[in-house]
Amino acid sequence: MASDIGIAPTPMAATPDAAPAREVVLAVENFGLSLSGVSSGRNLVDGVSLSVARGETLCIVGESGCGKSITALGLMGLLPPVAQITSGTAMFEGRDLFRLTDRQRADIRGSRMAMIFQEPMTSLNPAFTIGNQIAEGIRRHRAMGKAEARSLALEMLRRVRIPAPEKRLDAYPHQLSGGMRQRAMIAMSLANDPQLLIADEPTTALDVTIQAQILALVRRLQDETGTAMILITHDLGVVAEVADQVAVMYAGRIVESGPVDAIFADPQHPYTIGLMGSVPSLGRRAGRLATIPGTVPPADRMPAGCRFAPRCPFAAPRCTAEAPPAQLVGPDHRAACWFAPLELHAGGPA
Repeated sequence: MASDIGIAPTPMAATPDAAPAREVVLAVENFGLSLSGVSSGRNLVDGVSLSVARGETLCIVGESGCGKSITALGLMGLLPPVAQITSGTAMFEGRDLFRLTDRQRADIRGSRMAMIFQEPMTSLNPAFTIGNQIAEGIRRHRAMGKAEARSLALEMLRRVRIPAPEKRLDAYPHQLSGGMRQRAMIAMSLANDPQLLIADEPTTALDVTIQAQILALVRRLQDETGTAMILITHDLGVVAEVADQVAVMYAGRIVESGPVDAIFADPQHPYTIGLMGSVPSLGRRAGRLATIPGTVPPADRMPAGCRFAPRCPFAAPRCTAEAPPAQLVGPDHRAACWFAPLELHAGGPA
C-alpha cells in the first residue's frame, strides 16, 4: 500500500459532472388530510411527499379535483375548519409547519412564505387601492412607516413591470386589467422576499399572450431572488416551460415524480401517460386525441388500493387491493405503480 512506503495516498478528484447539492427549502413527508363528515375512512390527501429547493420550480400537475389546491392550502395554513391534517411533516426553515400555532403560521405567511391565487379579483380587496394593499402586507411583517412602505410598494410595481406604476399605485383592483391584477398580486407576494412562493394556477384566467408574459416575469424574478416555487397547474405546456421538478397528482396521491426531462421523456405511470396523450399538438395528428375514461373519485368514495385503478387500462386484481408504493424507476424518478418500470413489467404487475 502507498502508506507503507511513505507516499501519501492521492485524494480522489471530484467528479466533474457531479450535480451541486440541493438547498432544500421545503420538505414534505407523508402528508395526510381528511374532511370531517366524509364516511369513506380514507384521506382526501394521502401520503404526499415532495420537496423543493432554493431557486427551483416544482410543478404539481393533475386534472381538476386531484387535490392540488387543497395541498397548497394545507401548506399555507389556510384550510377550512372541515379539513384536518392527519399525518406527516412539512419542514420549512427548521420548523414543522403542521405543528405551528395559528399565530406562528400567520407570521410566516406573507413573509417567509407567500401565495399567488388563480383569480386575483377574489384575493384583492375591492375597497382599497393596490398601493394600500401591498403596503399593508409590508407593514404587517416589517418595521416600516407608511411613506417607506408606499415607496417599496411602488418599487415592487416597477419590478413586475406594470405600466405607469405611479398611477396604478392609487388604482382600485377593478380599474386594472386581468394581467395587471395578476402582476399586482405577484408584487404583493414578493414584497417581503419570501423563501417559498406557492402559485395556484396563476395564469389560467389569462389569455395565452398575457400568460406567457406572466410566466416569464415569475421566472425572471425567481432567478433574481432565488425563491423556491411550487406551481400548481393542469397545463402540461406550462410545466414544460417552467418546471425543474414535477409531481403528478391523482386523487390526493403523488403517482409520479421526478425531473421534468425524465417525466416528459419516459413517463412511467399510466395516468401520466394518459395526461400527455390528451395534449393537442400543432402538427398533423393521425387519429383522435387520447382520453382517460371516467372521472376523479369524489372525496367520500376513494377506492382501496391504487386510486387510478378504476380508470386504468392495465389494472390487475392486485391494483384494486393494494396501494402501490412509489419506487425508483430512474435517477430521482419515482412512480407509484405495480407495473413500473413499464419496460420490465408490461405483462403484468410485479
